[in-house]
Amino acid sequence: MKWMEITVTTSQEAKEAAADILYQQGVNGLVIEDSYPVALAADVEDYTLLPEKDFPLEEVRLIAYLPLDEALTSKVESIRQLVAALADFDLDPGRAEVTLSEVEEEDWATAWKAYYKPVAVGKKLLIKPSWEDIEPTDRLVIELDPGMAFGTGTHSTTTMCLEVLERAIKGGERVIDVGCGSGILSIAAARLGAGAVEALDYDPVAVRVARENVIISGVEDKVSVVESDLLQAASGPADIIVANIIARIIVQLIPDLAHFLAPQGLFIASGIIGERLDMVLAALAAHGFQVMEKINEGDWYALTCRKGA
Repeated sequence: MKWMEITVTTSQEAKEAAADILYQQGVNGLVIEDSYPVALAADVEDYTLLPEKDFPLEEVRLIAYLPLDEALTSKVESIRQLVAALADFDLDPGRAEVTLSEVEEEDWATAWKAYYKPVAVGKKLLIKPSWEDIEPTDRLVIELDPGMAFGTGTHSTTTMCLEVLERAIKGGERVIDVGCGSGILSIAAARLGAGAVEALDYDPVAVRVARENVIISGVEDKVSVVESDLLQAASGPADIIVANIIARIIVQLIPDLAHFLAPQGLFIASGIIGERLDMVLAALAAHGFQVMEKINEGDWYALTCRKGA
């Protein structure tokens, strides 16, 4: 059995919640690296007290292991989203950094690719890893190499967005993708017939990966990728704005949407955990948006909205 080492760097305040997230995804034990002495929980396998000069007092590292199998990619994406969403529960997640390292002496980038396979989404789309060969298909193919950026197309938050975009895009629309990650939604929008797509992300790694994937998929004539804090670098107006992020950031985004949406434009929001759904709905209502459609997979929700509908 091969294993992936997953390290979550978070805050003292959020460490118990982050540990719960890891356990929910199937880890059997944790190693905690900390410079703050605390009583040990019974289910902690190891607790390493680090000198403050070597590790910031306000930070904690949680180290866990998951088998390198076909479920790993989805689990890692869930961990990333849920750790980032801790702020929605009034917990400071700190850096909320999730890093991966295979415990055996093999290249992770090569090893995990064996478990990331083509997947059909909706009625029209096929997400294909760039290194996989497929038989000819009538589906619109999105070639993707997510690297360390969020968005493989396997997580429910992403598949819900893809399904909504498939229904919403009729041809020629201008689309803004906020928090584009690997670029999967932007590429899908272009392949579905959008006229122009702005892919925005604050993470320079995501921007680099998205640009590479746009070229791989052959849609660089339609998709521009820009480093941006939310809509800061957006030009608008857009017929569709899509944001697959987390509830707290969606709420921050909502007040600015009207400046970038065309009349009767759609806002598609995903990455919303059930406990924060009411918070997002309240913010939408406060800024004059009506929810046209609400869908969910498990405890994750996606909303399709229109202002003044």
